[in-house]
Amino acid sequence: MLAYVWAVMMVVWLGALLFGVWWTWPHFERMRLTGELVAALFWLIMGALAWILALRLGMARYWPRRR
Repeated sequence: MLAYVWAVMMVVWLGALLFGVWWTWPHFERMRLTGELVAALFWLIMGALAWILALRLGMARYWPRRR
């Protein structure tokens, strides 16, 4: 059960990251370096890196490879 809760949380987190990209897309289209664009990039990159780390740790804990 915990593995499925973790999987749902990961999907929700990924959805939030994609929503963040959609929300800041106008800043990316303008291609001007502003404080808002730098802050958005920082949060999106840190969120993506944390998501990847959580994915790797969760996969190792909840779905270990059996040999």
